[in-house]
Amino acid sequence: MLAASDFTRWFLALFFVGVAAFYTLRILAIKRRRRVSPVFSGRPGTVHWASHSTFRVFRVVILGVCLLRLIWPGLDTYLVPFDALWHPAVLMLGNGLLLAGFSAVVIIHGYMGEDWRSGTRAEDRTRLITTGPFSVSRNPMMLGVIVAQVGLFLALPSVFTLVCLIAGVSAVVAQVGVEERVLLTRFGADYQAYAKQTPRWLIPR
Repeated sequence: MLAASDFTRWFLALFFVGVAAFYTLRILAIKRRRRVSPVFSGRPGTVHWASHSTFRVFRVVILGVCLLRLIWPGLDTYLVPFDALWHPAVLMLGNGLLLAGFSAVVIIHGYMGEDWRSGTRAEDRTRLITTGPFSVSRNPMMLGVIVAQVGLFLALPSVFTLVCLIAGVSAVVAQVGVEERVLLTRFGADYQAYAKQTPRWLIPR
């Protein structure tokens, strides 16, 4: 039977390969059907561009680190682990949060269907979705991403994943601000009414 640390080492590598495969196939499928990419990273120098670039860089680095750990376990030393958190229960909790967060993201992707976008353009013609998970939070997918980011930190407690967590949450919050301004411009009073009755995250203002 694999120890929790060894299981988590394999879990993280396979998990992030799966995440990369999911988004690649999702983007290609929508692009093929709609003839336009659902990904828009914003104009260079903008907050939109900075948040997307941060996510893109950290996704690649995290995937690389998790794969490299399979063949070079000694890499963990260079990630500066928090030994006090390196406990089987903590590692497995992290795995569970990763799985729960990404599962929520996949379910919400299915709920959004063709209206999903990574980033947003002023000229996009998507619906204002206010039902299902969006009746509980205006940003349920971003919540799932944050839960997964916390999971990564607990599954690999280290300075490296702490930096990833801080950068990731900061990018999420910045991106939410960008998208809310675009949605307000696009949907006007409808979005104002929705925002008034639905919290940005989970806790009403």
